[in-house]
Amino acid sequence: MNKMESFFRSKGFYIALGVGVVALIALITVYSYRSNREALTDKQAIDLDQPIISDNDEESVVTNVEPKKNDNNVAGSTDASKDDKKTDSSDKTNSDKKDTSDTSVSYNETANNDKDVSDEEVAAVTSDGTIVADGVELQVSLAYDGEQSLVWPLNGNVILPFSMDTTVYFQTLDAYRCNRGMLIQGAEGDNVAAAYEGVVSSIEETKEFGTVVKIDMGNGYEATYGQLMNVCVAVGDAVSVGQNIAEVGPVSSYYAKEGPHLYFEITKDGVPVNPISLIR
Repeated sequence: MNKMESFFRSKGFYIALGVGVVALIALITVYSYRSNREALTDKQAIDLDQPIISDNDEESVVTNVEPKKNDNNVAGSTDASKDDKKTDSSDKTNSDKKDTSDTSVSYNETANNDKDVSDEEVAAVTSDGTIVADGVELQVSLAYDGEQSLVWPLNGNVILPFSMDTTVYFQTLDAYRCNRGMLIQGAEGDNVAAAYEGVVSSIEETKEFGTVVKIDMGNGYEATYGQLMNVCVAVGDAVSVGQNIAEVGPVSSYYAKEGPHLYFEITKDGVPVNPISLIR
């Protein structure tokens, strides 16, 4: 009896008791884990003989109800009928119009898209290069190729020549720089004429050249007229050789010391060309 009491009071008893408690807890944990795993496995089990149904298939199973028969509700019938109506209307409209050349194209559709349709002035180029504006044929070919002679757009002395190979002195800027065009001396109010026939491609306001009018002459050639006022043409207008397009205006601050003048520039595909070489 004394041995039993001394054993229970000894350290070995408490160590054995602690080991037993830890072992019991471990057994309980393992058992609980296995039980939960088996339950989860049974829950997630998949019958391999059962066909797999995707999310789209599930939607179709729910929503696949046969609609009532109605010819007007057939998918695509509305769009098709609209297309048929458009085609019929287009054919009728085209049959009512006069026969024109298939090669006719609108010259400047985007430039006039801000105007009302009733007020829009459309210039078109026919297959032979003739400009048609407001139903009137104008003998403008838009076929300049560098061989035809240009006329002087303004009677006056050249006070600053074209120079892309070397620099020239700009008085107002007090600097030497290349000049893409040439400056023709004039007085405010002097008429400025088109050096060659073409179509007005743009009218802009710039800090260096003031009011600027650009005229497309064809084949990549474009004439630029700057330092203007009282412009009497509009974008899309066809102009003839020598036609008045504007007047010499007040000079911009970039050319205050040079005095009133016309800035005249010719480009071929955006590359400057000496205008003097084309005025014969």
